[in-house]
Amino acid sequence: MKLACLPLLWFICSLSHAGEALELVLPASKDGSHEYYHEILVRSLAAQGIEVSIITPYSHIPQKRSVRLLQSEMLSLFWMIETPERDQQYTKVNVGLTNGLIGKRVLLVPKQDRRRYSQVKSLADFKALGVVGGFGANWFDIEVWQANDLAYVVRDGEWRALYGMLSTTGGINYFSRGINEIIAEQRQYPYLAIEPHLLLVYQRDFVFYLNKQTAHLKPILESALQKAKASGLMEQIITEYWGEHFRQLNLQNRLTLKLITP
Repeated sequence: MKLACLPLLWFICSLSHAGEALELVLPASKDGSHEYYHEILVRSLAAQGIEVSIITPYSHIPQKRSVRLLQSEMLSLFWMIETPERDQQYTKVNVGLTNGLIGKRVLLVPKQDRRRYSQVKSLADFKALGVVGGFGANWFDIEVWQANDLAYVVRDGEWRALYGMLSTTGGINYFSRGINEIIAEQRQYPYLAIEPHLLLVYQRDFVFYLNKQTAHLKPILESALQKAKASGLMEQIITEYWGEHFRQLNLQNRLTLKLITP
């Protein structure tokens, strides 16, 4: 999929019913974590006969800046974990994008802590370790960790700084990541390890949020994504991106810790 990179001069979003073409301005990230969300848009809409052209104004936009650009209508849409607050602020495309994968969390830890959690048999055991998780500002995970009385630290600004802050004895001991994220991230940061024993689970998913100027696209996107889910296209794309990762994580043999979802 070829993406154009152009200066961000103004918001661009148009739908021609005659030509069935859609042009969207979307964020990108240097680690490639945007690619699935771009592709699910392009392929689900293409299956309905709508051609999509994606403009990525910069090669990397931090998450907080992406939110600000969505608010100022400089981005067509952005994918975020659904929350009541975001539902009020933006127009939600009410179709989960990862089949709930983002709510299935595995820990990224310092290499020397790879076996630290091996004796955990319950959420109470996990709490008793006294370990502290790290999150970016305004993440839904913060609410989940609060609801489950788990210790955490919030990193404001560029959340990717958390990778370098993990420590066996310091203020942040682990970084919980979705099972569709963690393999690629560990490869980028080989001084960290994937904890092999635990799977923490809460009930949430990413959805697309539209701003006021793009709110009219809601029925078009919902219809295309619902059909992609019903036809198996979404599952196919998820498998293309992360199927091998799921096998590597050995999910069926991990201890599942079910978290309260606020």
